[in-house]
Parts: sequence; C-alpha cells; structure tokens
Amino acid sequence: MASALGALRKRIFTPPPSEVTFEVRGFHKHDPRAQARLEMSALQFIIGFEFAIEHKQIDQFVTRLETLDWEYRGFAYEGATMATSLRDAFNPFPGPSLTDEFLSGAGAKHIFMAYLGIGFALARLPKMLWRGAVPNQAMMPDHPTLNWLVVDGYGFHQAYFDKKKWVDGQFVDRSFNWEGHREYATRVLDHGVGRAMWFVSGGDVDRLTSMVGGFAPARHSDLWSGAALAATYAGGVDEESLELLAKNAHDFKLEVAQGAVFALKARVLAELVTPHNELASQVFCGRTAAEASELADIAVIDLADEGSVPAYEIFRQRIQRNFE
Repeated sequence: MASALGALRKRIFTPPPSEVTFEVRGFHKHDPRAQARLEMSALQFIIGFEFAIEHKQIDQFVTRLETLDWEYRGFAYEGATMATSLRDAFNPFPGPSLTDEFLSGAGAKHIFMAYLGIGFALARLPKMLWRGAVPNQAMMPDHPTLNWLVVDGYGFHQAYFDKKKWVDGQFVDRSFNWEGHREYATRVLDHGVGRAMWFVSGGDVDRLTSMVGGFAPARHSDLWSGAALAATYAGGVDEESLELLAKNAHDFKLEVAQGAVFALKARVLAELVTPHNELASQVFCGRTAAEASELADIAVIDLADEGSVPAYEIFRQRIQRNFE
C-alpha cells in the first residue's frame, strides 16, 4: 500500500494518460491498429512510472509491474526507471541509490529500456540535479556501452513531447555533452529522435520517409537506426510496412539492422519476444530474434573506447559489419 508521501509524489509527478495520445501530441493518424498499439506502449510507460513513483519499496512496485501485459512490460519498466531516477535526484538524504538497487535486481533484465528511462528523467530535471539521477554505472550490467542509451532516451523524450521543435524544426542541441563527447552526443540524440519519429509518423512508413528526408543528409543514418529500433520493438504494422521501411532506408540498411538488433536484444534479454519482433527480425536482419540478439552479445566482448570514438559507437559498428 502506498504511503501518504507516495501519493503526493504520484500527484505531483505523474503525467495524465491523455498526454501520450496522438490527439494531444499532434501525431499523424494513419492506421487505427498502429495508433492503438503505439498509444498503449506510451500508456504502459506512464503506468510503470506511476507504480514506481508511488510505492516506497521496490518489491511493491515490481509486483505490480509483473501483472501488466507482458507484450508492453518493457515500456512499464522504462517508466519505472524514470521514476526511480527522479526520486534519487530529489532525495536530500545520503544513501544507496534506488535506481542502483532496482537495476541490480528485478530491473536487470530490462536494462536496455531502463537506461532509456533515465534519459527521460534527465529531460525533466535541471542539469544541476542530473548527477543524483544517474546511477552508479560501474555497478550496472554492460555499463561501458549502454550508458549512451541515456542520451538516446533524452532525445526521444524531447522529440516526442516537443515535435514542433525537434522534428518539424529539425533542432540540433549542440550544447548537450556526455562523457566529454559533445559532437557524438548529437548523433545519439538523433537515435532517440528517430525512435520518436516512428510514433510521430503513426507507423506510416511513407510519412516517416518524408520526415527523415527533411533532415540534413548527415543525420539520416542515425534517424533511420532509431526508427528501425522502434519499429522492431514497438511494432504496430504488418510485414508489408516493415519491408517498405527496409526498402526506403536501403542506403542505410546496416544502421537499420543494427537498430533492430538493439531492439531484439532488449526483448530477448527480458524474455518478451513477440511474433512481431520475430517478423521484424527476419525483415531487417534475416535472422531469428535469438540469432540477432547474439550479435550484440558477441559485439560487446572486449569493448573499449578507441581514441576519440566511444565504445558505444564501436559496439554499433561491430554489429553493422554482420550485414555488409
């Protein structure tokens, strides 16, 4: 049962479900089935956030997370991690990080989605509080690589909730700095923007293609990588639409496949693979979801920065080489 403080946190921080509807966000309405699926994904994020912002004990909100529809459960864990990060940022008392504890336990198998959720938290916080929101990365699985997903999550949040600026206006945040890699950070932000564009376009591949084409050519590869990740993980469309995405993004087929591998690794690790994920894996990677996921396992071996190139980018490049 939630405490009075938990109820207050819920009231202050939890956004209303209407905030993620296509109607409110001004997203493109194309296929009612795609719209329903994408809206449900966002709604499950809010539900997960609500559970974790309200309950004091991790086991309490994890119990509730595990009752949710398994197909969307990853989004709920993403939202829950945003909540624990916000709680850590505003916690005035020294002590163990709630996010550290959550992600070293029940949240570990949702680590990909969790890092994205931390990015959401940073987007809602002043920079002076970021340090408290980011967990001890040395204690988390695959930390040298996956911490860049925080930046991806930040980019998704900004494009999703301010599409006029970030998508329609094709904004570039050159002030964003992560681990001393300011220039590379703008690329990873675009991974998140590309993911958000799958939602903004309502899963309409022609609309998505037109949107990507409006950006500077140098940004296309990263936007397509993000869009393919979202199309693979969240879905909402049939095989014909997935094949059209692969066709339209053919010049960036390596990035599309790599984005799909990230999504499939997240699904396989969390044991949440759906028939749609398997279909997308065949279309984008020519492999089963399990086989595609293994490419990420191999690529992370002995991973380290190479001069000015972050380990995360080396990780992406190693995966892409499998599709040359």
